[in-house]
Amino acid sequence: MTSSFPSCSQVSLNKPKQKKSSSSSSVDAVIGNNDLVTQILLRVPAKSVLKFKLVSKKWLSIISHPSFAFHHTQLNPHTTSALLLRVLFLFKEPFIYRFLSLDGKSVVNVPSNFLCFDPDNPSSTYISQSCNGLHLCYRSGIFCYIERNRSTYVFNPTTRQFSVIPSPPPGNEISLSQIQLVFDPLKSPYYKILCVSHLESTLEIYVYSSEIKIWKLSVRHEDYDISPAGLSNGVFWNGAVHWIDPAGNEFCFLVDEECLRAMPRPPLPASRELNSFRYFGESDGQLHFIGLLTGEQNPDVMNMGVNVSPDMSAGQMARSRSSNIGSQFIVVYAMDKGYSNWFVKYYLDANAIAVAYAEMMEDPTVSPCLVNGSINISSFIEGNNEEGPLLVINMPGEIISYSFKSKTFKKLFSFHPCEDHICSALQYTETLAWV
Repeated sequence: MTSSFPSCSQVSLNKPKQKKSSSSSSVDAVIGNNDLVTQILLRVPAKSVLKFKLVSKKWLSIISHPSFAFHHTQLNPHTTSALLLRVLFLFKEPFIYRFLSLDGKSVVNVPSNFLCFDPDNPSSTYISQSCNGLHLCYRSGIFCYIERNRSTYVFNPTTRQFSVIPSPPPGNEISLSQIQLVFDPLKSPYYKILCVSHLESTLEIYVYSSEIKIWKLSVRHEDYDISPAGLSNGVFWNGAVHWIDPAGNEFCFLVDEECLRAMPRPPLPASRELNSFRYFGESDGQLHFIGLLTGEQNPDVMNMGVNVSPDMSAGQMARSRSSNIGSQFIVVYAMDKGYSNWFVKYYLDANAIAVAYAEMMEDPTVSPCLVNGSINISSFIEGNNEEGPLLVINMPGEIISYSFKSKTFKKLFSFHPCEDHICSALQYTETLAWV
């Protein structure tokens, strides 16, 4: 009888091959397609992309290519992800830095090695400006702004890359506040730096390009009427660097055309005092000017803006009006892109601060500071975050934020009100841009 079982010679000792699932095949197809992997990685946030360098040598090669950084910057929304608070207590070094999330829920101490990016110069480094994710930094003593041998850098905190910038041409020994970083990643992967000199009524602007890595004289005007103080607050917006002189002179430098032109002055009262000037900056594609006006200076055009003051009861309003702060309004102006005029976007009754921080107003050592105009604006963020437009206010002993959407204040940072300090807030944006 023939057995129905196979003989030993007919039995395979190897397990039958299993077919790959369709999902596994799809994953392999994606991973093996460089173009498809690149398109996926281009849409991943900058910080996460850097972590993906560790996946494989192929991914490392894709992400490390300069063209990848340029296209990633163009595809991803270039919005402010956080604020970098910079606080200096006078005659103390170094600066204190804090990362502040835009929702005000997180304030993180910056690591001590955050600015130790140059192994050849490991000492203290100061951040002067930020522009679309890049920082202009220098290594020097805090109060030694005028220094020929200082080290000046452009630093990308996301990638930790940096570039050393050569000194401006001889004879232009100016302060760092008169050097302006210009970077528009939607137009070019290269950045520029302006060196503005105003000596004996002669205005000169030198331009450094990261593409050709040299300085060149761009503009020279004799008998140019501008206060040196007006050159310390340059703001890059709409392809130009803008300056506002607290005394009333306004002008801008068109970066591509390399020429100067006038710009409208904010519609403040003609009799405005110097302390009306509170903030000048850019956010979410708009140029902003913020003034502090008294009730007598309140322009009729304010009625066209949005009142973002919190609701106050009649009793609270009466108490705040009787306080030393008086009747003051924080007015946020924006510039029309056609440079035709400034218009009021928001205004905030400064007495709301007196209501929210009543204990401060009752302190005889603090309240006079508010009368003397110590409500300083450190930053204004227009972006569409959860909190809506956000105002960062620097007051004696407190750094607070105000949400125009929820009409609420939040305390960000506290210190002794008698300590002399300088506070500013830099916009922090993640970017893969090369420096």
